[in-house]
Amino acid sequence: MTIWHAAETPLPGLLIVTALLLLLWNGYLCLLLAHVRDRRTRILPAAVSLLALFALFFLFLDGIFHYGDPNYPRTWPAVTAAFCSLPVFIPLLAELFAALWLFWVSRKLTLLRKARPTPDSVKETVDLLPAGIAFAGEDGQTVFANLTMAAVSRALTGKVLTDLRPLLNLSEAGDLTEAGTPHAVASDGTQVWKLSQGRITQGERAYCQLTATDVTALARINDELRSKNDKLRELHQRLENYNWEAERIILSQELLNARMQVHNETGHVLLISRRYMDDPTAIDAAALLRTLTVTNAQLLKEFEEDDTQRDTLTEAIQGAGAIGITVHLRGAIPERGTPRTILAAAIQECASNLRKHGDGDRLEVQTEEIDGGFHFTLAGNGRVPDKPLSETGGLSSLRALVENAGGTMSASPRPSVTIVIHLPE
Repeated sequence: MTIWHAAETPLPGLLIVTALLLLLWNGYLCLLLAHVRDRRTRILPAAVSLLALFALFFLFLDGIFHYGDPNYPRTWPAVTAAFCSLPVFIPLLAELFAALWLFWVSRKLTLLRKARPTPDSVKETVDLLPAGIAFAGEDGQTVFANLTMAAVSRALTGKVLTDLRPLLNLSEAGDLTEAGTPHAVASDGTQVWKLSQGRITQGERAYCQLTATDVTALARINDELRSKNDKLRELHQRLENYNWEAERIILSQELLNARMQVHNETGHVLLISRRYMDDPTAIDAAALLRTLTVTNAQLLKEFEEDDTQRDTLTEAIQGAGAIGITVHLRGAIPERGTPRTILAAAIQECASNLRKHGDGDRLEVQTEEIDGGFHFTLAGNGRVPDKPLSETGGLSSLRALVENAGGTMSASPRPSVTIVIHLPE
C-alpha cells in the first residue's frame, strides 16, 4: 500500500505528527551539540538528520493536502508524486530509524554532560547550591547570582537582585572575619544568613563577591546556650545566697550553742555552790574547787580543747546527780546524733530548773520512738509554780535547739512542770 492509498486512513496523519515531534527533538539536539563543542560529537550528522526530517514532514504535508484538494498546488510536483508513490512502510521505517538515532545521540549527550562540565551544567550546579553566591561590578550591578542568593535578597531586602549594594551594606555592618573580610548575620524571621564578602579579579577587572551561608541551626544552638548561661548565672546567684544563708544559720547555731554552754555551765556551778552552802558535808570541797577551775578555764578559753569523745547524755545525767537530782530514764534512748544531744540538753535544763525553782530531787524522763522520730517527756517532782512558765534563758535556748532540728516543744506547769519534745524522722 502506497502513501496515496493510505491517505484515506488515519496513518498519514500519525506519520505527520511523528515527523513533527522528531523534527523538534532533532532541532533541540542540534542546539545542545552547538554548545558542547566536543570533537567526538559531530553536529553535521544532526544537521543532515534535521534537513531530512524537515523534507519528510514537508512532503507529507504537500502530498496529503494535494490528495485532499486536487486543485492545491504542489511545491515539488515530481518529487511529491514520487514520494507519495512509495510504499507506506518506507517513511514508517525512516521515522523509526530517526527516533532510534536521536535516542542514541541524546543518551550520548547525557553521558557527556555527566562526564564533562559544560557552562550550562556549571550554572545549574551553582544554582542548586544551598549557599548563596553573587558577583557584582564596581558599580554594584549584579553580574552573576544563583537562585539561593536571589531568594536571600528577596527575603532580606524585599527586592529583586539587580543591585548588590543593599546586601553589601548589610555585610559591612557586621564584624571582620579572620581573613579581614567583613561579614554579618541577618535574619528574615524564618532563616538566619551569614553574609560574607570579598574581592576577586579577572584580568584588569575587579569584582565584588558576596556569599550567604545558612546558619539557622547554629543560631538556634547559640540561643539555647545563651538561655542555659542565663540559667547558670541565676543558679550561681542562688547558690551564693544559699551559702550566705548557711553561714548565717551556722553562726546563729554556734552562738546558740555557746549561750547554752555558758548558761548550763554557770548554772551548774551555781547550783553545786548553793548545795555546798546549804549542806557542806554533801559535796567534797576539793571536787567543788576543781569543778570551778575547769568551768572558769573553759569559759575563758584558757585550756586546750579535749578532742576525746564525750557523751553529752551521760554528762547531763552525772551533772544532774552532782546538784542532787536523780534522773530516771526509761524507754528507747537515742544512741547518737541530734536526738541524743537534744535529750541531754533537755535533762540538763530541767534538772537545773528543778533545783533552782522547784526544790525537787527527781526527774522522770520517758522516751519513745515513733515513726523513725523520738518523743521525750520530762517531768520533775518539785512544787508547782504559782505563775505561768516564762520561756527565758535556758528554756528559750532549748526551744531554739529543738526547732532548728525540725521538732516541736511544749511546756506545762501542772500537775508538775513537764516538758514535751517531739523530733521527726
